[in-house]
Amino acid sequence: MTNLSAVSSSAPLISAAPATATRSASTPSAASNQASAQSHTSVTLGGSNAAASAQLYSMSGAAPSTDKFFSWQSKSNDAVSTMMAGNFSSSPLGARFKGLGAALLNRFDSDSGNFSQSVVALPAGTPKGSALETTLRAQTDAQTDNKISLTIVTTSGAQVDLTLSSQEDGLSVQVQVGKGKLTDAERGALQKLSDGFQTAIDGIAANPPGLKLDGLTQFDTSLLASVDLHASVQVGGQTQTIGFHADSKQRTVSAAGPAGTLKVSVDLSNLAIVGTAKQQAEAIKRYLKQFDDAQSRGHGDASLVAMFKDAFKEMNSNVTSAAQQAREQSPAAIWLNKTDQSMTTGLADFNASMTQEVTSPNPARQSEHDTFSYQTSQSSNVGSNGGGQLNRAITQQQESHLSASYHESLLADVPLRLTTDKNSQNYTYHQIKDDASSKATIAYDKGVLVKATLEQSASQSTRVQKYMMGGLINDNTTPQNATLSRDFLSLLKPLQKKEGATSAADISALDQALATINNLVYLQPDPLTLRNER
Repeated sequence: MTNLSAVSSSAPLISAAPATATRSASTPSAASNQASAQSHTSVTLGGSNAAASAQLYSMSGAAPSTDKFFSWQSKSNDAVSTMMAGNFSSSPLGARFKGLGAALLNRFDSDSGNFSQSVVALPAGTPKGSALETTLRAQTDAQTDNKISLTIVTTSGAQVDLTLSSQEDGLSVQVQVGKGKLTDAERGALQKLSDGFQTAIDGIAANPPGLKLDGLTQFDTSLLASVDLHASVQVGGQTQTIGFHADSKQRTVSAAGPAGTLKVSVDLSNLAIVGTAKQQAEAIKRYLKQFDDAQSRGHGDASLVAMFKDAFKEMNSNVTSAAQQAREQSPAAIWLNKTDQSMTTGLADFNASMTQEVTSPNPARQSEHDTFSYQTSQSSNVGSNGGGQLNRAITQQQESHLSASYHESLLADVPLRLTTDKNSQNYTYHQIKDDASSKATIAYDKGVLVKATLEQSASQSTRVQKYMMGGLINDNTTPQNATLSRDFLSLLKPLQKKEGATSAADISALDQALATINNLVYLQPDPLTLRNER
C-alpha cells in the first residue's frame, strides 16, 4: 500500500496534472476533456483542505512514499467505484472492504450483468499499460491472502460470483453472472442478502476475525438454492481461512488459522425435531456455557473458542421459520408435540468440533504438549412403528468429548517461563480426558405414550504431574464417573390430557411441567453435578 493523501469522497475529481510528490484529490467518478486525453487515468486522494496532509500507512505499518498515483481499470461514476476510491486510502483490511459487499449486491437493483473494477497505486510517471501496472493488477485480482468471495446459485440455475481482493498496492472487485439469466424475483433476493454479506465481511475483517454469518442464512430457498462464502485474511502475519455453505438441507462453516481449526455442520433435513424459537435460544445458551466450561477446564485458546461459539450460534439461527414452513407443506408427516419437544433440545441436529494448534512450551521435555480438542454432536431419529403419527418413535443422542493438556506455574502470580535451565522447571503438567452423553427415547402406541426415558453419563479424568527443579515429585490421576437414568412416563402420561388444553390454568400447569423436564435433557459433562441430580 502506498502512502497517499486522504480522500474527500464528497468532492471527487480527476486530476490530469503530472504526478508529483503532492497530489490532488481524484476518483473515477468524472473526467475532464484534458484528463481524457491522458494516456492513463490518474486517481489520487486528497485536496487543498487540511485532510490532504493526512498520512496513510500500509497494512504492515510502514509509511510509504508520497510520489504515487491511482490507476483504475476503467473510469466510472458508479457507487462501487466511488466507494473504492474512498476505501483505498484506508490501510486496515476492514476499512478497505467497508460497504463494498453490500454495494456489489445492491447493484442488482438496476443491473444484472457482470461488473469489474480495480485500482492500483503506481509510482509517478508510470505509463498506462506498463509491465508494473499489469503485474500489480493481476496480483490484486489473483490475491489469496486478503480475499473474500461469495457464490450464490439460484433455483433457476443461474450462478452469481462476487469477489473482493486487496493487497498493499491494489484493490479489486468483481461480479460475474453465468449459467442462466436472473429473474426479477431472484435479483430482489440477492439484494436482501446485502446487509448479511457486509456484516459477514466486517466480522471477517475484524482483528481477531469473527464469524457473523446469520444474515447469510436468511434467504428464500424458493428463489436461492445455495449460498457459499470463502475468505482468506492475514492475522498477525499468518493466514486465517473461513468457508461457509448454506442450502435448504444443511449449513456448514469451517475455519483454520493461527489458533487452530473448527467446523460446525447443522442438518436441516429433519426439521420435525426443531422446537420453538424460545426453546432453541435456551438450548444455544446451554451449549455456549458448555463451551466456556470446556475452555476453562482445558485452558483452550480464548480466540478459538470465541469463534467456535460464534459459529455454533450462527449456524443454529433462523431455523424456526424453515421448520414452520415444512410443517405447513407436509402436514401428514410425523411431527413432535409439546410433550415430545420437552425431552429434546429443540435444535436441528449438528456436528461441531474445534482443535487448537499444538505447541511444546517446555524445551526440556518436548514430549509434553499444550493441546485442546473438543467435539460435540446431536443426532435424532423420528420414525414410526407402523401407524404414522399415532405410533411415532423418537430418539435423540447428545455427546461431547474434551481432550486437553497444558502447563501451569506452581505460583499463581509468577508467569511460567520454561527453559532448559532446571531452575525454571517448576510447574504442573495437566492432562484432561472428558466424555458426556445424553439419550432421550420416546415411543407411542396408538396415540398413547408408552415410553419416555432419559439416560445420561459423564466421565472426567484429570492427571496432574508436578515438577520441582526438573524432578517429578508427584503424579496423580483423578477419575470421576456418573450415570443417571430417568423414566418420565408416570409424570408425562397424565399431562397428555392437557395437550389440547384451552384453560389458562391447564396450559400453565402443562408448560411448567414440561419446562422442568426440558431443563434436565441437556448434556451434563460434570459427573459430580450429574450425581447430585439423582
